[in-house]
Amino acid sequence: MIIEMESGQLKTIRILQIFERLIQRQVINKRALAEEFQVSDKSIQRDIEDLRTYLSEFYKHQNDIAIVYSDQKKGYQLQSDDRYLITHMDILVLAKVLLESRAFPKEELSRILDKLIEQAPGEHRKHIREMIKNELFLYIPVRHNQPLFAKMWDLSFAVRERRLVQMNYLRVNEQQPVSMNVQPLGLIFSDYYFYLVAYIEGVERDYPATFRIDRIADYAVSGDRFHVSERSRFQEGIFRQQVQFMQTGKLMKIKFRFWNKSLESILDRLPNAKVTMDGEVALIEAEVFGKGIMMWLLGQGANVEVLGPPEFREEIAETARRMASIYGV
Repeated sequence: MIIEMESGQLKTIRILQIFERLIQRQVINKRALAEEFQVSDKSIQRDIEDLRTYLSEFYKHQNDIAIVYSDQKKGYQLQSDDRYLITHMDILVLAKVLLESRAFPKEELSRILDKLIEQAPGEHRKHIREMIKNELFLYIPVRHNQPLFAKMWDLSFAVRERRLVQMNYLRVNEQQPVSMNVQPLGLIFSDYYFYLVAYIEGVERDYPATFRIDRIADYAVSGDRFHVSERSRFQEGIFRQQVQFMQTGKLMKIKFRFWNKSLESILDRLPNAKVTMDGEVALIEAEVFGKGIMMWLLGQGANVEVLGPPEFREEIAETARRMASIYGV
């Protein structure tokens, strides 16, 4: 007979371990747990009931997540809708995306991946590690190789609470950072880098500036707030559709012909584009920020003809002439 004289701390640790195993989709056998923790079967049963109470009170969709007994498996397991708990398939996909992003130092990335993989059921962890082993071994981060988590977390609060940020920012090809006060609007990830989108105080602009977060040398979130009307509230989703390569400029409506058969590449790059077909030629219209879209259009070579605005068409043509002169054409 087991005489229970456990402290509240020991019980808490035991319940947390049981819950962690359930989340990892392990089957919980009451007798085996009682022997492992040196308590009675009744104690384990009370632990399970406590966890059931927790799930019913604190999970919004309590009907979709529950601890149930399986006669076939002779134990308890977590029964849930995959919408509310991360699965082994989710973890593999996330791991692949994180590796492809190259956005984090290897130490930070390894820590994230370890935490993610530990959430997978035991029988799937080895498989996930094998699937990413070679990529992780050969992983090369972007050159700045700076930790970003704490900086992004602080700036996210400044965005949400609309607080001014004083920062020293190191621009490209400059040796000393420039001090400025900014009104942070949002955080964006694009093409290997995280960006802060913000207005610079004292600078009149019709569009916000973008700052690579790794180039923010130091910063301080102010207690002072700035005001943005609901009508002019910054929306990251719309901004992402309109900006290319994080190169901002005047917002304009462009029009161009596209001869490549893969319209998918257009709609992936310009999700707000309107497409009209003229035989096998696509006529594309989209609203974008100027400088970045120029880089992409020039990369399409002879598959694209820009039609407007007229000054943008001429800028593209002049750039093409300069490129041709480099090759002696």
